[in-house]
Amino acid sequence: MQNKTALSQKRYIRQGSTALRGMLFVMRIILLPLFLSAGLCGCNNDHKFPYEEKQLLIQLREEIVADLQENLLPFWKNFSVDPDDPNEGFYGAIAYDGAGITDAGKHNVLFTRYLWTYSAAYRIFGDDESLELAHRAYNYLTNFFWDEENGGVHWQLNADGTVRDSIKMTYGLAFAIYAFSEYYRISGNEESLNKAIQIFHLLEEHAYDPLYGGYLEAFTTDWKFVPGQGMASGRSKSMNTHLHLLEAYTNLYRVWPDAELEDKMHEMIDVFWDHILNTETHHLELYFERDWTVYGRYDSYGHDIEFAWLFDEAGQVLEDPELIRKIQEASVKIAQVQLEEGMNPHGAMIYEKIGEDRYRDNLSWWVQSEAVVGFINAYEISRDRKFLEAAIGVWEYVRDNMIDREHGGWYANLDADGTPRPNARKGDGWIGPYHNGRMGFEIYERFHNLNNH
Repeated sequence: MQNKTALSQKRYIRQGSTALRGMLFVMRIILLPLFLSAGLCGCNNDHKFPYEEKQLLIQLREEIVADLQENLLPFWKNFSVDPDDPNEGFYGAIAYDGAGITDAGKHNVLFTRYLWTYSAAYRIFGDDESLELAHRAYNYLTNFFWDEENGGVHWQLNADGTVRDSIKMTYGLAFAIYAFSEYYRISGNEESLNKAIQIFHLLEEHAYDPLYGGYLEAFTTDWKFVPGQGMASGRSKSMNTHLHLLEAYTNLYRVWPDAELEDKMHEMIDVFWDHILNTETHHLELYFERDWTVYGRYDSYGHDIEFAWLFDEAGQVLEDPELIRKIQEASVKIAQVQLEEGMNPHGAMIYEKIGEDRYRDNLSWWVQSEAVVGFINAYEISRDRKFLEAAIGVWEYVRDNMIDREHGGWYANLDADGTPRPNARKGDGWIGPYHNGRMGFEIYERFHNLNNH
């Protein structure tokens, strides 16, 4: 457990003097290219893959990108927009057959993920439809979710756009930063960047815990702490919130490399090292009291493998060679453990283990998506073929069982035997195009330059 003094010392050491910061920046510029050229990171270099493995990567890329462009993105583009909404928004839920559910509430998590997904799709593929939908999502978020009086975004709206739940969830605010930053990347919209920066400052002012480090979970609309709410199973802090806050700060740092943001990213990475990542089991602890006392015993395989590559992404964006080396060593170990403990006999990843012998063994769309990226990332770092084969195995399970060939899109959940849950929704507050869409984007961006020559 770290006390306030220890955290302050760590911040002081990291920040140092202006001269030291300048010297470290110059060292990064000189050393990072040498580090990357030495093959010590998971960067894609065509000539470094053995021929047979390159062919497997090309086939994996072709299949995943084909599904992304011909099935997954068209499903969401066709069925997420509510054409009858006078506020020009999106449906808050989508039925199994793509029908919009008109009276469903509109959730912060789904709508920020709409904005992120359509923005990323335009950044990568450059199609006008994605850009138009990104504009639509941005306008709806700013006109209806944004809290003009107190800043930040509301948690949930009614179907007509009026506020249903004004609580401020750190988890939801993280996704707002993630989405506004991504929209800025494609649009140059300064208002979007400013909203992301404003949320960053609000979180640092109200959610950051100066006593024990990390971030608290939930607040009233005017930023008073609400105990027991959020993603922490009634506790004060959660892995999930910190995972997605690091993800959000990483995306913000891409477009706004501010010194305070950099320090906060480093501090959050320290929080993962010191409290959240169990370096003996290579699993993440999920729930915590304010002083980081662990609550419950869980192995959440999907979150662990998602963390393995998002942690690496944060290190890459910070461009710190020693940090990258340390993170990548941990990322490969984490992937190894999930491969050994979290897979079912059919090559898919189960949801989680609770306690010593109880399993949630349903097969979730988001867990499979993160498993593909996490195993591919481990393969790129280590060049260990078993991770490539694991990623291919997960994808093949998705391809053969999770894609809805009749109505389009993916089934969100399958029972342990691979049976889709009848008439289950394709979209709601927690089910959107972000995880599997991002899987497709990651595979395309990492390997689009691979060719058969």
